[in-house]
Amino acid sequence: LEILRTKRVSVDNIVAITFTNRAANEMRERVRKEIDNLLKQTDGDERRRWLRHKRALEGACITTIHGFCSRVLHEFPVEADIDPQFTLLDEHRATMLLEAMVEESLTNAIQHGDEKIVQLTLGASRASLAAALVQLYWKYHGEGLSPDQIEKLSGENHATEVDYFAALKELDSVMAGFLSARRLSGDAEKKRVKAEHEWLPLRAILSRPTDNRSIAAYCQAIEDFRELRPRKGSAPGVERLDELLWGSKSADRVSGKVPALGFDLLAKDYAISLVKVLRDIERRLDEEKQRLSALDFDDLQLRTLRLLNTHPEVLTRVAERYRFFLVDEFQDTNGLQRDLMNRLALDTGANLFIVGDRKQSIYGFRGADVDVFAEITAAIEAAGGAPQPLNVNFRSQKPLIDAFNFLFKQIFEARTEIPREELSQLGYVEHEASIAERPAEHEPPLVEFLVSVLPPARKSHDKSESPQEEQSDRFDARARDAAQVVERINALTGYAGVPPAIAQRDRQDACVPRYGDIAILFRALTGVWVYESALRRAGIPYLTVQGKGFYQREEITDLIQLLRLLDNTTDEIALAAVLRSPLCGISDNALLALRCAPRIGEDPESGRLPRRNLLRAVRHHREIQFIDEDDRAELDRGSAFLDLMIQRRNRYGIAELLRGAVAATDYLTVIAANFDGAQRIANVEKLFLLAERFEKTGANLIRDFVRYVEEFEAIGGRESEGQMDKSANVVHLMTIHQAKGQEFPVVIIPDLHRRPMENDASFILDPRKGLSVKIPDGRGQMVRGAFLNELQQRAGWREEFESMRLLYVAATRAKDRLIVSGAVAQNSLKNLTQTENGQWLAWIWQALELGEHPQSGVLRFDDGVEIRLNVNRDFSKSQALIAAPSVIETCATKTEAGGTPALPVIDASRPISELFPLLQSIPVERGQALRRFSVTQLINFQRCARQYFFDRMLHAP
Repeated sequence: LEILRTKRVSVDNIVAITFTNRAANEMRERVRKEIDNLLKQTDGDERRRWLRHKRALEGACITTIHGFCSRVLHEFPVEADIDPQFTLLDEHRATMLLEAMVEESLTNAIQHGDEKIVQLTLGASRASLAAALVQLYWKYHGEGLSPDQIEKLSGENHATEVDYFAALKELDSVMAGFLSARRLSGDAEKKRVKAEHEWLPLRAILSRPTDNRSIAAYCQAIEDFRELRPRKGSAPGVERLDELLWGSKSADRVSGKVPALGFDLLAKDYAISLVKVLRDIERRLDEEKQRLSALDFDDLQLRTLRLLNTHPEVLTRVAERYRFFLVDEFQDTNGLQRDLMNRLALDTGANLFIVGDRKQSIYGFRGADVDVFAEITAAIEAAGGAPQPLNVNFRSQKPLIDAFNFLFKQIFEARTEIPREELSQLGYVEHEASIAERPAEHEPPLVEFLVSVLPPARKSHDKSESPQEEQSDRFDARARDAAQVVERINALTGYAGVPPAIAQRDRQDACVPRYGDIAILFRALTGVWVYESALRRAGIPYLTVQGKGFYQREEITDLIQLLRLLDNTTDEIALAAVLRSPLCGISDNALLALRCAPRIGEDPESGRLPRRNLLRAVRHHREIQFIDEDDRAELDRGSAFLDLMIQRRNRYGIAELLRGAVAATDYLTVIAANFDGAQRIANVEKLFLLAERFEKTGANLIRDFVRYVEEFEAIGGRESEGQMDKSANVVHLMTIHQAKGQEFPVVIIPDLHRRPMENDASFILDPRKGLSVKIPDGRGQMVRGAFLNELQQRAGWREEFESMRLLYVAATRAKDRLIVSGAVAQNSLKNLTQTENGQWLAWIWQALELGEHPQSGVLRFDDGVEIRLNVNRDFSKSQALIAAPSVIETCATKTEAGGTPALPVIDASRPISELFPLLQSIPVERGQALRRFSVTQLINFQRCARQYFFDRMLHAP
């Protein structure tokens, strides 16, 4: 609007680029509303000018970067050497096509005897190698790299023989000191004498860098020599020997500096061989896309950049038309998009305006590179541009902003061992303090730190048991954390019933929020079921946003299985799934009887049961024994339903079949009775829409849709769940990435104790360093070279910096209150003060300068910052929240002598009717009717009586 107001340009001269189509539509609508306001305030020529702008707004270039590139390619198809009617492949189809080309290229390399590819296939398996090539292709395309650039970088940065022999010389010096040592302990002296005899044969093997033929003997010799290693501290130079020969970790065997440099010489050749395969993949893929007249989303950007670089006349015409470029969310761009903006704007003298917050760059897993923002900012400043900091925060109250500034100033600190000169290449972002525009509306502290202290973690000397025990400890921590989160939500909203914010309709207070005001933000949804269970037990309504993959949801699986059956009526697994689903509602006993129970009047042979066709059995179930009358009634309905659907399968479209199946049964009513019934219904409606959209592509066969779903899941595709009523009064559970761009009155960040995933990658592509891979050691294992270790370390630092930004994004979603929560074992409290393992719990602990024995209370810091610390050491209280209800005797409520509650005791000798009185049948009084309700029905009634009435009484869909 400012450009249109102050410059004599039209809407057609401006390009506004946003991150998503939704954001683009919102931007267009906001501009339209502002122009409408201006039309009301102006008259004469100025009003006519704004009216022209409004008429041109519908065709304005307000779009995503892919949308803009598509527009340029459609305008210059001949110069771009593409079909002007090209098809845009979605992510699913593009991945399927890429996988097919990867398989062809791999087969070609193996058949033509590429030794390195053959060895990698044997060492890593063909499937793993193919998956690695797919990931590599997407990564280097997103970074805007070419195979030639990757090959050049890889060749320059792998180790050389000079490096190897320098390390070997260092090993000779350390070994000489060890072998000449005197006055050692008895055991150390014995090992020194043996090492003196074994060193010369090993030294002869090490004297030459290893190759593919000798690598097995090379590795085995180093491992065997480790048996002669004395304990640390018992002889001079043992630590240096570890570092140079075996590796510093206790589990290392051939990870020392010398063998790693030797492996690096081989890894260079393997990396270059992979680059050659990538070239072949790219060539085959381009040919296939040309044949299909198709492009994927990366192609849109690559083809546009190539067009602008190879056709100066096209660049000139584009520059004449588009004179202003405005790019939102620039922190989430990559190297390819940087090159596009450089070419379109900076190289042509156009006006480039970018907006972004580097602290909110959290899409590194999608290829976003936060360093691009700093690079393009420097380029704009060099071209005469000026930065304009936007530090004012309009969302959060001042006490929250003060706490954020205090915490993240300390959290956003790089480790001392990271070279300062490399920080700009690793995604490091310095913290910039925010300024609060919104005053304090509630009494601080508005930041709470909940810590549940667990009993000391179990220790096991049995290595085979340690993984299970570690997993159990992790579950205990998560369960305790979930319990304290639920307890805090109950305290905030008013326990067990109507939250105070509903009772006081005109009051919106951070201390008395509605359930719908609360969001629980997770780093990842792994283990979210623990929190779901705790919320469900407490009767707190919740909605998990994309808790499962869409096609893995039960309600979607039921309908997909129905389609599989209709496509192939001999698919008895699909039939069994349909029979057991709410579409038919057959019990397990009836299903077993259909399969193998004897016919009526027939005696089965001893030890043998018949195995009959399931569909035929459904149609003739009255001839089979051991089926209850209730099940027979359901089977009658199910048989009629299946016959109806089979008759319709060749005459109805896929979406019509699905809608007919739901309409012919009580399916929607049944799934609506679940705790997350509203979400399930929304998912079913979305499946109908997806089926309709699929049919519009020209594929009308049931088999095609079923195969599409199978392949979509196989490549790890993820379809978002259906949208439900946003006004629902439920606690929202979602990932931090899903919460980006949103805000909530109360934000809870649980699972602070979660450790970052350890990534032992088989390959790493660094856009500034090149590619390196693990190599086969000739003994069925893979080993790492020095350059891969360096890339692994750089990747770890980059992920750590992104983790800092992820925590920042999560915290700054809060408008009124932030609650962070975690659990830790008692014997691990000391480690929190000094660890650098990437745990959010440790970062906050160190930022607050907490010690080994923290106490609950309000922590006060400079500038009026207040944070409430709540340390929960009452294990029994949390256990009561975690555990399912149990039946106990009255005496169990009594306390023992020391005041400790006695353990629940159940007298198994008593009759069941006495132990479980609620299970007894209820006598019906004369003239009265008896109605039975399930727990789920009662919960649904409590949550929304109107919805319950519509579902259960009126049977309304």
